[in-house]
Parts: sequence; structure tokens; C-alpha cells
Amino acid sequence: MNLEGMNRWNLRMAATCVFALAVFGAAQTQEMDHSAHHNITQEEYDLLRAKVLPYRHYTNKQIMDNMMGMPPTHERYISDPALKGDLGIIVLTHGAFEPGDTLFANSLARLAQQHPVAVGFGMAMMNGSHIQSAINQLEAAGAQQIVVVPAALSPTGSVYEQWAYYLGEREEAAFLPAARVSANVPLTFAAPLARHAMASEMLLDHAREISKNPENEFLLIVGHGPSEPEDNAIELKVMRKHAGSVKAAGGFADVKGYNFQDDSPDEIRSANVETMRGWIEEASAAGLDVIMVGYLLSTRGIQHKIPVDFAGLEFTFNEKGLSAHPDFANWVEANALETAGRL
Repeated sequence: MNLEGMNRWNLRMAATCVFALAVFGAAQTQEMDHSAHHNITQEEYDLLRAKVLPYRHYTNKQIMDNMMGMPPTHERYISDPALKGDLGIIVLTHGAFEPGDTLFANSLARLAQQHPVAVGFGMAMMNGSHIQSAINQLEAAGAQQIVVVPAALSPTGSVYEQWAYYLGEREEAAFLPAARVSANVPLTFAAPLARHAMASEMLLDHAREISKNPENEFLLIVGHGPSEPEDNAIELKVMRKHAGSVKAAGGFADVKGYNFQDDSPDEIRSANVETMRGWIEEASAAGLDVIMVGYLLSTRGIQHKIPVDFAGLEFTFNEKGLSAHPDFANWVEANALETAGRL
């Protein structure tokens, strides 16, 4: 999408802010609570240990406690029930409890005005019934084609892989296998954000919000990162491209990106923290100011760990996740329409 098109979208976004409250005041939400977790068999516990790196040394109780602490899986139909359309859109996101889920849904107001839209929240570790519910509601709204947009950075993460499994894009479940979804109309899984140029632009905007003198600043882009080493290597390669784009456009003295691998064993995560601490110390010793932004979707994620990880170091951190950027909703819309062949 060209700059002129994006500017038109931004103007339309401003014009529909008031509409958001009306749309989502009538939203229909179907909660998929945690009660199913209590029915996990020993075989399923063992399968989770094999598939989820952090669980490999957990007891059954520790696995259960961890899963119960995750945001509940649920589906929210966010368009006016009276709206009919032949293109239906499902946006899948990890979820972040309230008010984060509602804020995320409200950001999609413009899209929900134009097309029937549902949002699926949660990791879907045990079933994809919320995705099936969204499909059913979109078909009832007249959808002849459904695009599923993953609000995810990378195709290497286990949550993305679990969504892909339910949609038939992947043979093996990332968590527990369960019934896959079905649709009576064509169903297409769109690409995640990572390789889109808008990701670099969002990171640059967040850096500029805290930047004072780019020529004398070292910008560190920090990400959650996948647990598996091979997946992390793929994501770091993409992050380096974003870092290069941000450096060229922003005029920073240096830009680097790195992942915590936050769900990995302590020794792996601690080694990543030490690598990033070393870069910050080197930059400070060279007389550069250190600023930091998150290669993260949610603002309510791992940000609270940053002050602990980098205690004793001087830096300025913009805690905003990419989903808080105004252009994130633009990306969701562009991605859906491009995938549907309507741009």
C-alpha cells in the first residue's frame, strides 16, 4: 500500500473513533473458560512436556498452574449484528486480559464497519472452538470468503503454529491436538507482521517518541522470542533487517535487535540478557545514550521485567507494544484485504 493510501486510511480512522463505542457496546462475546484444563490426561501432560520447552521439567501441577494463569480463550463478534457482507474477517490474538482485549477490539472499529469481523483471543492450547464460533457467525452474516489474520509477529512462535494447525496449514499441533475448524466458504490464513515494511515503520515511530539526538543514540530493539534455538535464529535474522531499516531511516548511531527467549530455561534467557547488557554497557562507555523499544505486540507483556533485567544501567524504554501503534489496525486491514485480493 502506498503512502497516499495509508494517509487516507488514517483520516478514515479518525472519523470512526466515535463509532467504536457503539459497535463494541453491542459486541457478542463467547467465553471459553479454563474448566477444560482440569480434564487433562497423563498422556496429554506428557505430550505438553514434549512440545513446550518450559514444561519439560514441570510437574503436572506446575503445568496446570501455568495454563490457568493464561488469558482465557474466547471469541468476540465485533461488527454490528445487522451488518452483512461477503468478506468475513477473523483476527486472532494472544489476548492480554482486560482492558487490553477491549482496547484491541476497539482499534478495529473501522474494519468492523465495512466487513463482518470477529476476534479470537487466547493461545488455543486445547481447542479451537472459539475460531469455529467466529467462522459460524461470519457465515451467518453472509460471508462468502473468510480471511484469518494472525495478530502475531512471526510464524515461528508456538501460538501462531497452533492457530495454523486448527486452520489446516500445519500438520502437527504446537500444543495439544484437537478438532480442526471447518467452513462452508473459502478460508485463507494471512501472513503475520514480521516481514511487512510497516513493522519497521512502527518500531521507528516508537523510537522517535523517546529519541532526543539520534546521532548520539544506540537503539536496542528487544523481543520476547521463541524458545527453540532454530526458530529464534530465524526471527533474529528478520529483526536484523528491521534494525537496518530503522537505522537508515532514523539516523541512529547504532541499532541492534535481540530476543530474551522469555519462555526458555533460565540459563538461555540469562545468557541473552547478558548479551544485551554488554551492548548497553559498550554504548554507554562510548558516550552514546541508550534508548529501547519492544519488538512486542502487547504493551502488557514482558515489559515489567525490563527494569530488573537491566538494573544499574542507564537507558530510556518505550513500553508500547506494536498493537498500540495507530498503524497496527491499518496493517490488519491491509493484510486482510490484500489476502482477499481486494486491494
